[in-house]
Amino acid sequence: HGNIFHGRNLDWNLPEAVLNLAIDVNFTKSTGDGSTRTSFLGSTLVGFVGVLHGMRTGRFSVSLDARGKGGRPIPNILEALLRHGQTPSQHIRSTLNSGDHSFERAVTDLATGPLINEAYFIVGGVGGEEGAVIARNRAFAQDIWRLNASVFYRVETNYDHWNPVPVSDDRRTPAMEGMEAIGREGVGVEGMLRVLQKWPVYNHHTDYTGVFAAWNGTYQSW
Repeated sequence: HGNIFHGRNLDWNLPEAVLNLAIDVNFTKSTGDGSTRTSFLGSTLVGFVGVLHGMRTGRFSVSLDARGKGGRPIPNILEALLRHGQTPSQHIRSTLNSGDHSFERAVTDLATGPLINEAYFIVGGVGGEEGAVIARNRAFAQDIWRLNASVFYRVETNYDHWNPVPVSDDRRTPAMEGMEAIGREGVGVEGMLRVLQKWPVYNHHTDYTGVFAAWNGTYQSW
């Protein structure tokens, strides 16, 4: 029932030339008196329309994980053309940009709306049990896996939590062992980094590590 910290590793194995285009952005809005205020924070690539992860301070944080290896090109294109589906990263940006959403409203928005491919949306709030992993199909949420009073963390590593992970890509077990090792009292920026930087949670495909906390505005990346 404490404050929520949200950690992520982005494992896209990006070429160095592309990785050099990664940026953290303050998205701002006009206040009407000629000044601006930060609407939300987001991480993306120069020239990329979507947001890979982001945060509205005091509200929620959200990150994207691939599901089903991102789908296949032809069905994805047809979904965009025929059903006006968004990419998962565009859906994250739209949700972050849609006013001062609460955690629950963000979960509802991310769980609905047409997508061009499957994805996981990981959402953190500000406290209590405000944490959820949304397993999305193109049309709807197949599952919403929430924090509850009996657990202090959730781990998502590109596979449905109700199925075993492949032996060849078991990052789930080391991540869970890492969380158990730091314990509830160890959850924070330093504790999360210890877990995120542990092999094979951190591996040769990892491009980006981030820790976010919507309750106090922490938004750190490495």
